[in-house]
Parts: sequence; structure tokens; C-alpha cells
Amino acid sequence: MVQYPRDPVFAKSSCSPGAVNAFCCAFASLFPRVFVNVLLTWAAYVLVIDIGIRALGGFGRVVVVLFGTGIYVLSVSSYFLIVRYAGIGPSRSVAPGGDEDSCETDLEAGRAALLPQGVMAKENGQQRYCSKCKCWKPDRTHHCSTCGTCVLRMDHHCPWFSSCIGYDNHKYFILFLIYVVGFCLVSFFASGIVLLDWIDRSEYLDTYISLNWVFLFIVSIIFGIAVCIFLGYQLYLLFSNKTTIEAMETQRYKSSVASSSYRYSQPPSSESVGNVFDLGWRENFRQVMGDNPWTWFLPVRTSKGNGTTFPTNAKVLNAIRRQAQQEAQMLSSLQGFLDRGASSSSVGRASNVVIANEEDEYTGRVSVEFRPSERRRDD
Repeated sequence: MVQYPRDPVFAKSSCSPGAVNAFCCAFASLFPRVFVNVLLTWAAYVLVIDIGIRALGGFGRVVVVLFGTGIYVLSVSSYFLIVRYAGIGPSRSVAPGGDEDSCETDLEAGRAALLPQGVMAKENGQQRYCSKCKCWKPDRTHHCSTCGTCVLRMDHHCPWFSSCIGYDNHKYFILFLIYVVGFCLVSFFASGIVLLDWIDRSEYLDTYISLNWVFLFIVSIIFGIAVCIFLGYQLYLLFSNKTTIEAMETQRYKSSVASSSYRYSQPPSSESVGNVFDLGWRENFRQVMGDNPWTWFLPVRTSKGNGTTFPTNAKVLNAIRRQAQQEAQMLSSLQGFLDRGASSSSVGRASNVVIANEEDEYTGRVSVEFRPSERRRDD
């Protein structure tokens, strides 16, 4: 039986033929985590000890030591929380090893529970289902092939954490980026000040410069620019109430008309009607960061909801309904026209008929299919 681990670091790979492959997968996942934390610890040592305590004095020393220590603790804490709450997905609707009857019953029960609440659908308009995790997928849930599990409100899989960013750790991820940008700014100015002071005093004639200062100055520039750009993009998505996946892919929405039956307009999607989860930039921000301003920038859990259902934009929902009603009216008019044409046509001439498939018992959608009737001949 294939097992889908919550965290690939502490579980054996599902495709592993032996211990060597499992060790390689675990090492590949651990390496970026160790690298990031070692880099943060080294930078904090240089900033607080080597520069703040040994090189600076007065008020500058107090600021660098206090800020450097605080931002380091917050960064490491948020990093741990990101990894701790990574890869959390919906409960499976099918118990592994269950018989077919019980599996089918559980699947239908899970589908019936999600359908009244969800607004997203597959390309064909049907309820989203993960064949690997054997569960119905709530809105904004996606399967991560690297983690081997579905993730609630999945944003992306981040290689720097070897984990997925989703509903349970999205706030910690945003805060970590903010902390790193602030840490890089302080490191850049602190190391730049001591380097300029070393040059102005012509100390290079008598003493060697600390390589830690130089490396911290260079690293703070490189990582500061890179992380700042990425933070800007993530804040744009945060205020738009989009995930990285939703920004890069078109999301299909449910409607009363099956997607395959749309002929006069495009099926409702994020491109045709807009983002159904956009609640305005203030509420979009609060959905992830919480309502209390005192906890916005602290690594504590304040995100709204449960990760399976989300508030929606009433205007976009009304646009979806209007579009479906107009499409249904057009299809009904076309069906009546074809019925009248078929009844008045002479025997032996081909006519088009409209075949309506069975109505879906959960959604009430009816798919309409047009087929040419067989040509009749006079005997």
C-alpha cells in the first residue's frame, strides 16, 4: 500500500526501492533547512557579537544588539513553524483497505459534504477529486507531488523549506520574508558603517579587516534584494487573495450549466468573471494575518477559517449565476428552434436533435449534447 507522508524528511519515499534512495531523499530535504538556519545563525553572530559588541559603541551598539537578537529569534521561530505546519491536507474520504461498498459510500458522503460549500471545479465542471490521496478536494486545495499529499489552500512548494506553503503556514511564511528583509537591511548598514570607518581611519595600513564583515555585507545585499523582490510579489498576492498557483493557472468555477455545454460564452473561470475570493485588500489581508493588529507581525496563529471553506465575492458569484442563466436560455431557445425545425422537415431529410444527459443529483447541472440524427429513407 502506498503511503503519503506528511513530511518527506521523516518518512520513507514511496518510490524508494531501498534504504539508499530513502537516505538520499531525506538528505536532499534536510540540506536546505540546515543551510538556511546555519546562514541565519552565522549572520546573527557577526551582526550581534562581531559588530554590535566588539566594533560599535554607544546607542548604535544597543540598537544592533537588540534588533539583531530579536529578529534572529523571530526568523528561526517562523522557520520552525513553517516546517512544523507544512503539508496539512484534507482528511481522506476512503479508509485504506476498505471494501468497495464502504469506499463508495464514504466517497459520496465526502462529495455531498463539499458540494454545497465549494465554488471551484475541474476543467469538465465536476467536483475536484484527488486520485492519489483518495479524497475530495476542498476549494483551493492542490496535490503536491513532492510532499506526496494534498495541501489546504496550497500556495507553492518552497525548496528553501523543503515544504509546502499552504493555509496552515502561509502567515509564518510572509513573516519570515519580512524578518529576513529587515535582518538584511540592518546587516547591510551595520557592516557598511564599520567597513567605511575602517577605511576612513586608514586602519588597513596596520590591521587586517575582518572577513566576516565583508561576507556579511555582500550576503546582505544579495539576499536582501532577492528576498525583497519575492516579498513584494507575495504581498501583492496577499492583498489580492490569490495563491501562487491561482495567479499562474486559470481556476474553473461551478455553475448550474455543465462546462461542456457552454457554447455562446466561456465557462465561468477566474479569467472570465474574476477572482471569486477577492474581498477587498483590507479583508484579503485579514484572511491570512488575522483581525488583531497587535499580532499581525508576530509568529502566532491568527488566520481566519479552517482551510476548507472560504468567503466569496458576492458580485463574482452573481456574475457566474447570470452567465449560467443566459447560457441556459440560449441553449433552451436553440433546442426549441431545432425541435420546431425537426417537426416541420420532410421525411428523409436529416435533422439535428438535442440530447440532454441525466441531471447530476448533487449539483443539478445538465449537460447538453447535439448529435445529427440518422437519415431516414422512403420505402
